[in-house]
Amino acid sequence: MNRVLVVEDDEAIRANVTRLLRLEGYEVLAAPDGTTGLAVLREQRPDLVVSDIGMPGLDGFALLEAIRGDPALAATPVLLLTALDDRASMRRGMTAGADDYLAKPFTRIELLDALGGLQRKSQRLRQGVEQAIGAREAQLRHGFTETLAGRVPAGPPGPRLPDGAVPEATLPGVVLAVQIRDFTALAERLQAAEVAELLTVWGERAGAALLQRGGAHLTFAGEHLLSVFPETAGAGSGMAARAAVAAALSVRAAAQGLGDWIGHRFAQRAMPRVEVGAGLHRGTVTLHRIDGPGGELVLEGEPVRLASALPSAGMRRGWAVVASRAVLEAAGLDAAGATWLDLAGVRVEAAQVADGDSLADEGAPPAAAAAVLPRAALRANAEMTARAVKGALQSRLATLKAHAFAPGQEPPRLRGYRLTRKIGTGGMTDVYLAQRDADGLEVVLKVLEASGDSATPHLSRFIQEYALLSRIDHPHVVRIHDQGFTDDHAYIAMEYFPLGDLRAELAGALPQRRALEVLAQVARALDAIHGLGVVHRDLKPENIMRRADGSVALADFGIAKSLLDDESLALTKTRHGEVVGTPYYLSPEQASGQAVTPASDLYSLGVTLYEMLTGERPYRAESLELLLARHLAAPVPRLPEAHAAVQPVLDRLMAKSPADRFADAASLLEALQARALLSEPTSSA
Repeated sequence: MNRVLVVEDDEAIRANVTRLLRLEGYEVLAAPDGTTGLAVLREQRPDLVVSDIGMPGLDGFALLEAIRGDPALAATPVLLLTALDDRASMRRGMTAGADDYLAKPFTRIELLDALGGLQRKSQRLRQGVEQAIGAREAQLRHGFTETLAGRVPAGPPGPRLPDGAVPEATLPGVVLAVQIRDFTALAERLQAAEVAELLTVWGERAGAALLQRGGAHLTFAGEHLLSVFPETAGAGSGMAARAAVAAALSVRAAAQGLGDWIGHRFAQRAMPRVEVGAGLHRGTVTLHRIDGPGGELVLEGEPVRLASALPSAGMRRGWAVVASRAVLEAAGLDAAGATWLDLAGVRVEAAQVADGDSLADEGAPPAAAAAVLPRAALRANAEMTARAVKGALQSRLATLKAHAFAPGQEPPRLRGYRLTRKIGTGGMTDVYLAQRDADGLEVVLKVLEASGDSATPHLSRFIQEYALLSRIDHPHVVRIHDQGFTDDHAYIAMEYFPLGDLRAELAGALPQRRALEVLAQVARALDAIHGLGVVHRDLKPENIMRRADGSVALADFGIAKSLLDDESLALTKTRHGEVVGTPYYLSPEQASGQAVTPASDLYSLGVTLYEMLTGERPYRAESLELLLARHLAAPVPRLPEAHAAVQPVLDRLMAKSPADRFADAASLLEALQARALLSEPTSSA
C-alpha cells in the first residue's frame, strides 16, 4: 500500500502532506477537491485515500459514498481528516464506511501512525481472506475426494470466514440452495479451464434466474449456489416464500438450457445428463463481509446449512426441488406429504415441490431489478472449484496406483467402482479389475500416470480413445463406461473380457467357420468406425477381444486417426512418413509412411485372417526393414487348399494398392455372403 491519494482543498495542507509522505517513500497523488479526486481514483487506483471532509462541491462524505458505491473501488481504505471537536462528522463518516479518522491539526507521527495502522489492518484482512479462500478450496477438494472414493461427503461446503470478517446484518428470509448433482461426473471429462467455464455459464444463468425472482446476496461455493429471499416488514412471509419457490422452479428450467449448452460446447465428449437439485428453508441468516467494504458477502446460519443439505437429501428420494414445511406453509402450498429428513443430525420436515406448480408463473417483485450478479465472486469460485475437483481426481488416481491390494485390505474405490485386483501393468498404465456399484458389473479400469513433457502424447492418446469410443455404440466395438483426466493422470472404465484377446485363441489355426465369424464381426466394427471417419491403424489379434458368448469386439483405439477435420477430438497427429502400428500387420501405405485410409484397416484385417486360418503370420523377416519391404512388394500368400474358397477374399484384402482392395467393410461382408462363406446375417448382432 505505497500509492496514496491526498484530497484536500487547502493548498498548503495538501502540499505539506504530499511532501511528508514522499519523504517517507510513498508514491503520492494529489487532488484539490472531491470531484477531481474521484476521477484520479478511478483512473489511477491508489492503495489508500486521505481526504478532507469540508471541501466545496463533492465533499469528503460524498466522496466516501461514491467510493463505497463503486464495486471496483469499494475496498479502498479511506482516512478522513476533520476538525478536532467535530464529533458529529466523525460519527457520520465512520457510519458511512471510513476506515479511520485523523483530527486537524495533526503531527507527522500521527499521520504516519494512522497510515501504518491502515496498512497493517489491510494486510491482516488480505491474509485472512487468503486463508479463508485456501480453507474453502481445501474443503471443496476434500469433498470431491470423498465423492471420488465412494463416500458421502459430510455436507456441502459452508462459509469460511477470515479473522476480521464483519457481521454486517441479520435478516429473516427464505434460503434457496441450488446444486449441480454428480458434478464430478461432468468435471472429470473436462480440463480445468473448461470446468471453470461451465461453472461460470451456470452461475450466470442460475444467478440471473434467482435475481429476477427477487433473490439477494448470491453466494457461490463449488457447484452450490445460495441466495436469500428477504421477508420484508409489512409484506409478510408468504411473498418471500412464493418468490423463492418460483425461483427454484425457474432454476430447474435453466438447467435444461445448461444441458443444451454442454451438449453443443462439448459435443464429442459424451457428457452425462445435467441434473440440478434445489432446497428451501426459512429462518434468520447472518451476512458477513469477508474482505472489507464492498467485498463478498457470505450467508451464514442454521437456515443456510439446512437448505444446503436438502438437495442431496431430496436426490436420495428422487426429488428435484425440496422445501421444508415452514416454506411450504408460508407459500400456501400443500404440506400434507411432508416427511422427516435427517440432515446431518438435524431432522427437518420437508416435501417435494412439483415442477408444474403454478408458482413458476409468478412475476418477480419490483425490487429484483436492482440486484446485481456478483460476477467477480462467481469467476473466483469457478476457478477455485476447477482446481479443487481436478486436484482431488489427480490425488485419487495417484492413490489407486500406489494401492498394494494386500489380503484383508479394504479395496479402493473410484466414483462408483470398487477395484478388486490389479490385472496388468505396462509403461505408464496400470490395469485393474473393478466392480460397478450400481449393478455389480465387472469392468476394466485403466489408470495412466503421464507426468513430464514427454508423457503428453500418451495422455492425449489415452483421452482420445474415450473421445472416439464415446461416439460409437456398436456390439462389436468395446464399450466405454466412464473416463476422467487431469493434467497428468487419467482413467477409463471399459468393458471387461474374461476370455482375453484373440491371441489367446491362436495356439494354432482356427476352424474356418470360426475365423470367418471373427472376420465378419470385426468387419462390422470397422464399418461403424469408418462411417464416423475414424481409422483404427493398429488392427491385430491383441486388439480383438473375446466375450463369453463367442462374439468379439474391436478395442484399443489409442493410435486411431480421424479423417475428418474435427479439432474438438484433439486426435493424434502424425507426420508424413511416420510409421504407426504393429509391423506384422501394417498395410503397405503405413509401411511407407503414406496416408492411411479405411482400406489400411482392411489390409490389417486380411493379415489377421491369414493368421487365423494358418496359425502363422503371412510375412516374416530378420529385420524391421525387410519385414516392411515384404508388406510393400511380396505377393499375397497362398492359403492351404482346404481354404481355397477364401483365397479370393484374402487376395483383395491384402492387395498392395488400396484401390484394389474392397471399397469398404460393407463390400467385404457382401462378398462373404455372396460366396456363401458367411453363415450369419450381415446386420449387426
